[in-house]
Amino acid sequence: MSNIEIDSKMRNYCVDVETLGVESTTVILSAAIVYFDVEKNPSYQDLLDNALFVKFDSKDQVKRLARTVDIETLEWWQNQHEYAKSVSLEPSVNDVKAEVGIEMLHNYMNKIPNARGLTMWTRGSLDQMAIDSLCKKVDMQLLTGYNVYRDVRTAVDCFTGSKNGYCNVDYPGFERAAVIKHHPVHDCALDAMMLMYGK
Repeated sequence: MSNIEIDSKMRNYCVDVETLGVESTTVILSAAIVYFDVEKNPSYQDLLDNALFVKFDSKDQVKRLARTVDIETLEWWQNQHEYAKSVSLEPSVNDVKAEVGIEMLHNYMNKIPNARGLTMWTRGSLDQMAIDSLCKKVDMQLLTGYNVYRDVRTAVDCFTGSKNGYCNVDYPGFERAAVIKHHPVHDCALDAMMLMYGK
């Protein structure tokens, strides 16, 4: 049973973005969002299967939208696992312009009743600032209200006694080794698991 007291009837989202910097104006490489209903006790695989992944066109963001790139973050990416780089950093035939990617995120959320009234969990504040900034840059509606965002790290630390924003997950068959670091879908799914089943 989780030590994190999330209302059993609470419906939530986790969102994660991979970026080329730590400012609100940064290029967003990719994003993922997953809806989870605590009452349904989803598994890690359920979360992976039900998430949306969006790969953004980073070059278009730099050239057309004047989004920023931090050299230190770019160097950090060069030292990450090849698979993580291939998912988010390297150009892909699936890359979409900012407006298309944001619309995909909105469409995912619109499938859920009262989507913009649900809690939106992120790991820290950068994800919210970056996606909000990108939405404003292309004159599109924000994903959700500023005041419905919550920080996963704070929740995990407060309710489990952790000091690093991570905790053990008490769910049958869950294997931490299955989590792919810096893959936004996996990052979302792990955060949701910790919020629901953390100890």
